[in-house]
Amino acid sequence: MLDEESTLRQESAAEAVAALLSAIVDSSNDAIVSKTLDGIVTSWNRAAEQLFGYTAAEMIGQSITTIIPPELRAEEDYVLGCIRRGEKIEHFETIRQAKDGHRLNISLTISPVRDSRGLIIGASKIARDITEKKRLEREREELLAREREVSQRLADALAARDELIAIAAHELRNPLNVFLLTLQLLHRICGTAAGFDQAQRLIEKAHRQLGRMTTLVDRLLDVSRVRSGTFELYRERFELSGLLMEVIGRFTSEDPSLEIVLDLEPGIECDWDRIRIDQAVTNLISNAVKYSLQKPIEVSAHISCGMVTIAVRDQGPGISPENLGRIFERFERVTEQIDKRGLGLGLWITRQIAHAHGGTIHAESEFGKGSTFVITLPPHI
Repeated sequence: MLDEESTLRQESAAEAVAALLSAIVDSSNDAIVSKTLDGIVTSWNRAAEQLFGYTAAEMIGQSITTIIPPELRAEEDYVLGCIRRGEKIEHFETIRQAKDGHRLNISLTISPVRDSRGLIIGASKIARDITEKKRLEREREELLAREREVSQRLADALAARDELIAIAAHELRNPLNVFLLTLQLLHRICGTAAGFDQAQRLIEKAHRQLGRMTTLVDRLLDVSRVRSGTFELYRERFELSGLLMEVIGRFTSEDPSLEIVLDLEPGIECDWDRIRIDQAVTNLISNAVKYSLQKPIEVSAHISCGMVTIAVRDQGPGISPENLGRIFERFERVTEQIDKRGLGLGLWITRQIAHAHGGTIHAESEFGKGSTFVITLPPHI
């Protein structure tokens, strides 16, 4: 009788412990699931129901692969292999799929389940939803990536600024030196009749150098105006071929040997900022002169389909395909020549002028066969 009572008490105590464990599992905030070594679900607590959307009745007796995305089902073979060897898997981060199809980032801890003889008969897994944690981690990584990008842009901007200062100092120093030397020579020959003609030539030379300095300073100011949004246009009506002849005349008067072939359609009336268009054309012809050496430069202007095109073609070395896409960038001085001259602002400013007039500019070039720059603008803005 005593043995029977002792057995009943032990069974009762075991049932109480089992009930307590079941209550603990059922009230856990983490999904707790058990399965056989074949991956068949044998228990499914309330947190699992809430997390995955399947009820215990729907999942018990079903394969655990029900909640595993198809492309990740090989993980189950790995997990069951570890369990059969008696190994515990902790904090295994993966993805599972809920009943409604949405995917969850979860962290799994999986332990072997043994019977009274110590034999492994299944596995118990605790699943914790880490979707929010992963979202925060992604946002943090994105924020860090943006910070790195901003830092790199700042570093690039500072490098570009330093390069600009160095180039500007070099470019401005040359005309200043010439101007200073010219003044010194003028001082020496001043007052002598024989020096009159020489003085005239020196004055013209000084005038050209001052013009060059003015152009450099204007380009630097244009960068500031574009970036600050104060790049304004002052429109006036004028005939295009007349303006182009003026620009070309300045180049040929400075260098009578310069050959410029013209193809200008007369009578094109435009409502543009005359000074800015003059500046844009001057930039293009200056580039052509710089790289065309002694070969003829072609300048054309036509109107077709309601749009005006101004083209400047040189017969210089051309531009390689990898450089063609970036020649209109600020401070870019792409050239296959031995040296790189200028601030790298002329083409960039020309593009800003074209865009401000509602137009475009593009370059056509074949390496070794020259380049053509084409501005396309509406006649009225």
